[in-house]
Amino acid sequence: MKKNFTTEMATTKDVADVASLLSWAFGFSKARSHEYIANIGIETLRLMRDEGGRPVVCAGLLQTAHIFHGKAVQAANIVHVAIAPERRGQGIAVPFVDALCDEARSKGAAIATLFASTRPVYRKAGFELAGHEIVYEAATAALPSSSRLAFDRVELDDPRMARAYDAKTRGESGLLARAAAHWNELRRAPTDALAAYLAEGEVAYLILDMGDKTCLAVRDWFAASPEAAQGLLSFLARFRSVYPAVRWHGAPQDDLVAAMPDKGWRLARQEEWLLRVLHPATALSQRGYHVDQAKLALHIGDAALEIEIRQGVAAVREGGDASGPAVRVDPPAFVQLFTGFRSGSKLAQYGLVAGDSADIRRCDQLFAGPPPWVAEHF
Repeated sequence: MKKNFTTEMATTKDVADVASLLSWAFGFSKARSHEYIANIGIETLRLMRDEGGRPVVCAGLLQTAHIFHGKAVQAANIVHVAIAPERRGQGIAVPFVDALCDEARSKGAAIATLFASTRPVYRKAGFELAGHEIVYEAATAALPSSSRLAFDRVELDDPRMARAYDAKTRGESGLLARAAAHWNELRRAPTDALAAYLAEGEVAYLILDMGDKTCLAVRDWFAASPEAAQGLLSFLARFRSVYPAVRWHGAPQDDLVAAMPDKGWRLARQEEWLLRVLHPATALSQRGYHVDQAKLALHIGDAALEIEIRQGVAAVREGGDASGPAVRVDPPAFVQLFTGFRSGSKLAQYGLVAGDSADIRRCDQLFAGPPPWVAEHF
């Protein structure tokens, strides 16, 4: 394969080949591959071709944002990178992902995020651990049943759920500002087993997948308060005669877990998503912060930045005295600092951050907040 290959947008003529790539890479059925392409849109797919013009690698590039301390950092999700089996191990993945990042940056994204099946490959492309995806499981018999919060069944595309999810993003860190593609995937088949429920006062909602009698799957949920979380769990307890267990995506400090008794739940699965900072100054200026007033000189590799926060709004100046006092951090460690995945003090303990102890503590304050996570696997 040529080393100077370029990416291009997929067209409707490529659907069959892209569907095959998805099947070979992820074990998708033919129907699931075509559903996935329809859900995210053929216009979001990027691919590279071999000398004969056939696609040999593809991925989705979804424009979105991640919310940090109540503010949106413009982002691109790189989703389902699929490489033809005969082309794997030939060094295609890194230049392909680099090209996707270049396109994302040109369209205004300050960061790019993905889930990685092989982390060393994506670390070569500048990605690093940034946050969690966690799935919890509870025995339905262990769910509290004292609340009487009333739920009504609603349509899967009821706009009140999207508004409630937006409210959820403002109290957490790292959650996606969902695009249509993300919502489409949450509503994916089998739709005859899906149902959505909204609580009175719009204080809670659920999207349930009832297609597997061994486990009730909560595809999405929101609870505005501890009382709403208790009510949500109580509603799920009504399914105990059919489903022995229930699963949901949750935060490292999860509201539903907090509403559970001490026993009856467990961590079913945990994975980390990765992030690459495409433009550090832009990313830092868009992010929200945990303090109202602060100044910090930050050197990321060879780049010198000065951050000043006034009334919670950040202004970032590029340049400055590269030899002056500052917190110094390598780009991979900066990813973890930026999202709050690890604190400045912890990174300094690992030898990944250097600087005056007072400045490192200021980093801890700046990037503090709930631990970063996402509510779906993109």
